[in-house]
Amino acid sequence: MQESKRDALVQQAALSFLERCPFGVILFDRSMQILAVNRQQEANSGIERDRFIDQRLDQLFASVIERHDLAGTLHRLVTEGRSFDIRVERFQHTFLRGEWNTHWVGLQLRPDLFAIMTDGESTLQRVEPLMVGSSPRMDAVFTFIDRAARVNASVLVMGESGTGKELVSRSIHARSDRAHKPFLALNCAALPGPLLESTLFGNERGAFTGADRRTKGYFEAAEGGVLLLDEIGDTSLEFQVKLLRVLEEAKVTRLGGTDPVRTNTRVICATNRDLEKEVEAGRFRQDLFFRINVLRIELPPLRERADDIPLLVQRCLEEFNAKHRLGRKHLTQSALDAMMGYRWPGNVRELANTLESAYVTTPDSAIGLDHLPSRIRASRLPGNEDSFQPRSYKAALKLFRQQYAAQMLEHTQGDLRRAARLAGVNPSTFYRNGGRSGLTR
Repeated sequence: MQESKRDALVQQAALSFLERCPFGVILFDRSMQILAVNRQQEANSGIERDRFIDQRLDQLFASVIERHDLAGTLHRLVTEGRSFDIRVERFQHTFLRGEWNTHWVGLQLRPDLFAIMTDGESTLQRVEPLMVGSSPRMDAVFTFIDRAARVNASVLVMGESGTGKELVSRSIHARSDRAHKPFLALNCAALPGPLLESTLFGNERGAFTGADRRTKGYFEAAEGGVLLLDEIGDTSLEFQVKLLRVLEEAKVTRLGGTDPVRTNTRVICATNRDLEKEVEAGRFRQDLFFRINVLRIELPPLRERADDIPLLVQRCLEEFNAKHRLGRKHLTQSALDAMMGYRWPGNVRELANTLESAYVTTPDSAIGLDHLPSRIRASRLPGNEDSFQPRSYKAALKLFRQQYAAQMLEHTQGDLRRAARLAGVNPSTFYRNGGRSGLTR
């Protein structure tokens, strides 16, 4: 075979592999000018491929490089050919409006050509969102997630603000066969109609003032993955007509364009409204409701699963310790009692924010009643009608064990072994009943 023909075949094979590689790939030269990226890298970062070309790698990802002190690592790659494999935390995604963990693998392909491979958010280290709860209501939610993950039908997640609708959606995505593809989330109530359509469907150049280039929307950016449309109940009837057409035809037409683009994106809708009442009131289209209401789950408010509060407290305190590194802290029994008796109108989000505030402002290891907001402290006042929560005998017995263990641990200032010795039980008993409630040091 002639050498030129062989080189052409090798180049063709390399380009084919680049497009089909399950990892994102960025090719750049010794000056760190980006030469090419593959389709997966576009999905991983949420940045269109055209915007990569001719950019300098060290400028485009300046914030990541500075945060993780990667300047020296990249310099050694291009000057000495030294490869690297590092974990990059808090990697900014354009579409996701969030920060995620990923890996960067740097390689030298030839003396003047280098590559960085990225795994997006779930390929090398797939982390499923952690949902906390052991109540019967949460068991039903977990069962629903497992079933919804095995199919590709539309999902409607209902529940009050702060109950974890996005977390459920992410869990469905993480357990499905779409887990290696993007998960994008958009709050429909945050954008006015025209901007919402442009964001979801994309636009052609010149479609409106300021549209100086063709832009992909969320439907195209989430190709093969999952798109969460949050607060779908707050959208206009005009938008609902257009969304219904996209869902029925699996095609989107960019604003200012005429050519439909086929899309393979699974849609999950979420709302804190009662859509059936919205349909009756004429504020939500009945045909769209039928289209998105294939698989449906209503998340319980926190006040209806108060027995999960100790588990949530424990999980939150662990996360705050990892985030702020101020040392392990625990709740006193009086503080836990107040949190158990409070109604939590903001649900889990309110609980997490309240705990984080107490964690960072409390100098000691014990978070007491005085460290909580007055609205929560008031829930322990005598005569408060919300202070008593009816429970099953099994749940009440479990709560008594937790409270007894917590009081003993508070008496011993969090010394688990001493508390167990005074009670005449094995230390593991206090770990199960008290430690899991976030009460131990």
